[in-house]
Formats: sequence, structure tokens, C-alpha cells
Amino acid sequence: MMALFPIRRAEEIPSRSGGTTAAFSGLDASGAVDKASRDSAAQPETWRREHTDIPDRTFPLNAFLICESDPDMFCIPPHWHEHLEWIAVTDGRFSVQVGSQLRELSAGGCAFVNTKQLHAAFPLEEGSRLYALVFGEALLRNHALDHTETRYVRPLLEGKLALRSFYEKESAEELRLQLLRIVSEYGACEPGYELLVKAALLAALGLALRGSETAARTAYGGEPDTAGAGSPGIDAGGHRAGSGAAAGRVDRSGAGTDSVVYPLLLHLSERFREPIDVKTAAGLCCVTPTYFCHVFKRSTGCTLTEYVNMLRIQEAEAMLRSGGHTVQEIARSVGYGDAGYFARVFRKYKGMPPGRYAEANHRL
Repeated sequence: MMALFPIRRAEEIPSRSGGTTAAFSGLDASGAVDKASRDSAAQPETWRREHTDIPDRTFPLNAFLICESDPDMFCIPPHWHEHLEWIAVTDGRFSVQVGSQLRELSAGGCAFVNTKQLHAAFPLEEGSRLYALVFGEALLRNHALDHTETRYVRPLLEGKLALRSFYEKESAEELRLQLLRIVSEYGACEPGYELLVKAALLAALGLALRGSETAARTAYGGEPDTAGAGSPGIDAGGHRAGSGAAAGRVDRSGAGTDSVVYPLLLHLSERFREPIDVKTAAGLCCVTPTYFCHVFKRSTGCTLTEYVNMLRIQEAEAMLRSGGHTVQEIARSVGYGDAGYFARVFRKYKGMPPGRYAEANHRL
């Protein structure tokens, strides 16, 4: 199925199935983490950045249809960009990542992505579809400096106002309707659509804030809490985010500086093909292996091995859809030296062996 709107484009980054140049050089010849690499993990310019296609820079918005049956637009690979983004699932189920949080969203669920925040989405069943609405901060700003600007928009963009990342179907009906209204108005482009799109974006922000208790409290002068903005809610010392000296430390990536595993997730978004063990991963996060295992599971809901396998299988899925590669070639390309083990892992995630998946999904 063709995208309804101009498709998402990464001008400086080749497609993942075609291979990418690692933007994070984190390991020396012995497998140790060097200081320069750790420092680079803290700099967003070294991460997997996407340059999103915005057709009209005077009205910075674009809408993308992600459809499981579309071989070119069936998922959102891990990346970040300068814009904000709303994700609305309309059919099926997706595994959605925002910051260090992973969540399964069914039809009717929504997700919010702040500026410079790592995010991804992968379909979990046939027929899954979502809309991704990417927009610039200019569509929210109000230079009159009224309460919409000073109390909500500016704190959100500065990382002082932390909205929830995920909104389940049961509590997101009105929010979802606002997002789909944006899709409809933007697609039709009838006179006045800009006003209606901007109004719906502000309405979505207001609804999200009402659904984020800590964000609402912060907007009215309470203490900020970073746990809803992609942070796992624990700092490197094991303290809850939002308490004591750790409260309110949020950067513009939308992930709190207390999000211990975030540097690793950014590293893996580019270098998931390479072997990595718990000791190396803990080194990238500057914590002990024991604490790393605890906080990674708490943050993502899975183990390091399960997370790496997920990234590799999604990459393999894209290559199988595109054709032109044997199962053995794909296994080596995504990081598995043993094609038999790759086939077992693929079947665990997709419910069928890779050869059968290729036959069922390859598009000529």
C-alpha cells in the first residue's frame, strides 16, 4: 500500500536494510569502552539522526502512514530528529519505543515523542497500521507569551514539562480523534486547514497534559517528575526520579539525564549487528553489570539479549521483504554467525521460519 503523504526520508542515513555507517565508535580492539566513545554517547549529534521531509517549512508538518503490508514503510526504525511527533495506531498492534521505554500499543493507542528523543515502532501482526505526525515547534509557539506559551509549550520544549509517552486506547479516545483530525485536514488541504491543524495540535497537547498528572502539577508550579518522559524513573544510584536532587533533571532529548540505559539504546540503534555482552553494555552506561541488568530490565521490559534480538530480527524482516539475499547472507548481515540459530530466533519472534516468511512477504 502506498503512503498517503510524502514518505519519511533520511537524507544523510541510508536505509537500515542497505547498511549504515556506525555513528558511535564505542569499543577498542580489546572490547573495552574508551573514554572518548563514552563522551560521544552524551552528544546527540553522534546518534542516528533523521532529516525528516517537511514539504512546507513555513508550516512544518508531515504525516506518514506506516503499514505492515507496505514493504517500504512497514516500520519506524530507531532514530531521532529535531521535531516533535505523535504516533496513533489505527489497526493491529505495534511494539513502540520512546526513549528507554518499550510498550505494545493496540489500535486506538497513541504515543508522544519529544524533540531529539529516540523512538521506533515495529508491527506485531498482519494488517497493523499507524500514522506518524511529525511537526516543528513553531506550530505550538505563541510569541505573545500568554499562558499557553509560558506555562505549557516552552517548559515542554525545554524539558521541564514531562508528558507521558504512552496513552492506551481506553483513555485516549479524544486524543486519538484529534490526531486523526490532523491527518484528515492535512491530507485534504482545504482552505483554513492550517488553523484547524494547529488547533488540533494544541488540543492534543492539552489532553495529554490532563492525562499526565505530574505534568499538570509541574505546569501549575509543582515539582517536576522525569519518569514520564522516557526515563525509567531510577537514577544511577538507585533513587527514584523526581525525588531529592535528581528531581527535574531533564535534557532536550526528552530523556532524563537519570535514564541510565539511554546511551546504550542509542548505541544499539546503529551497532546492533555487533556482539555485545553485559559487561560491555554496563560500561557504556557507566554502571556495574549487576545494576545494569536490573535497570535495563526495569526500563525496557526485556533483557539485553532479547532487545538485541528484536533489533536484528526487524532488520532481517526488512531484508527478507526486499529479496535478493539468502537466509545465510541475512543471518550474517544482522549479526548471527549460525544460520540455524538465526532461524530459531526468527521463528520465535515471527511465528514462521525466515524462508517461509520471505515467500509470503516478498514484493516484486
